[in-house]
Amino acid sequence: MTRGIPLRKGWCPSARRPMPAKDGLLVRLRISGGIVTSPTMRALAQAGRDHGNGFFDLSSRGNLQIRGVREGSLPALIETLDRLGLNDKNAAMEAVRDVLLNPLAGLDGRSEASEAATGLEAALAANKDLHALPAKFNFLIDDGSALSLGAIPADIRFDWTGGTQPFAAGAGGHASEAIFLGRCGGADIPGIVVRLARAFLQLGSSMTEPPRRMAGLIAICGANAIAKEAGLCLTEPPIRDVIEDPCPIGLMRFHDKSCFGIGAAFGNLDADMLEAAVMAAGIFGSGEIRLTPWRALIFPDVSAGQADAISAFCAARGFITDRGDARLTVAACGGASTCERGTTDTRSDALALMFFARKLCKTGVALHVSGCAKGCARQASAPVTLVAHEGLYDLVTDQTGRDAGLSDAHRLGLAAVHDMLETIGGDMCELEKR
Repeated sequence: MTRGIPLRKGWCPSARRPMPAKDGLLVRLRISGGIVTSPTMRALAQAGRDHGNGFFDLSSRGNLQIRGVREGSLPALIETLDRLGLNDKNAAMEAVRDVLLNPLAGLDGRSEASEAATGLEAALAANKDLHALPAKFNFLIDDGSALSLGAIPADIRFDWTGGTQPFAAGAGGHASEAIFLGRCGGADIPGIVVRLARAFLQLGSSMTEPPRRMAGLIAICGANAIAKEAGLCLTEPPIRDVIEDPCPIGLMRFHDKSCFGIGAAFGNLDADMLEAAVMAAGIFGSGEIRLTPWRALIFPDVSAGQADAISAFCAARGFITDRGDARLTVAACGGASTCERGTTDTRSDALALMFFARKLCKTGVALHVSGCAKGCARQASAPVTLVAHEGLYDLVTDQTGRDAGLSDAHRLGLAAVHDMLETIGGDMCELEKR
């Protein structure tokens, strides 16, 4: 653990309140619905060149981050974002408007989720008392499209179940662990969120150290107290299948629509790649680009017959277009290159281990390499998580970065980690054969 630096996550950066990083200021854009038009994306690519270091991140909340912004260029960048309609009036409104919507919402003709997300953002902005919510307090609306958000945790969430009241209201985690507060229609979502958020603030206000997340409040007060304070009722949760991270890469078909997804290794891409995505969206799709929480971009309304052409075009420009790409098996923060806490080249080490990581599980992220115990690249557990300490690693299985131990005696070098992953992967293959 890096000495002298408290182990605490920073605030959520925005344009009006950027976060200092090792490579400059970090600006996070909360783009409503995750929908970006081609002209807007092209303008953002140029803004990244003009005012930053030309690099961008796709975050695990479906946001786009501009990296390396220079202090002197920040006012001009804010002016550009204002012109593009991507800024809120103040930092408090930006912070509270943390709403994740399914990236395929509305493409099948159903508008309930998209309209609910728009109404929710407006309610969060209008109710100034909610601006006191902790910076990372977040909201999720899943419309039941092919790419499920069920495995993504949220403080307050609404998952599609169908019927006349199609959304299941929940709080405090991913879809299988959240407390269930009944069903509702899309128009009810903003009001329910306001009541639950006020209950969170009210119950926490009497505590010496108020919890920062809904799951923390549930652990302290219990689900019944929160439901009562919000004027809601706890009910039995819907029966769910096992929730897995979906893969938004390649051709996806649902109903009579086709989309194509492209990924970026570790969610990191440059201005040239953004412009290439704009070109692909215009050539092969509707010109629209959708951001996802899986560090991928989606082109809606493509022709299924052009899948090979889209794949070749984007792969030649550095994107991941094959679901079998080993880079999809690993998650890693920027490590020493972007973070003051980082002491290790985490991404280089992750790439060195990615082929062994795929043996740990067939889909999704198998290996999380974190520069420190904050685990910024992935909040959920992974089959194997490595936490770096000046070139050495703590290793834990089926846990998060914060679960890793801090004993120097147990730290492993990259070669030892390599051998251990090879052994674990071999053992798992033998078990599957039996």
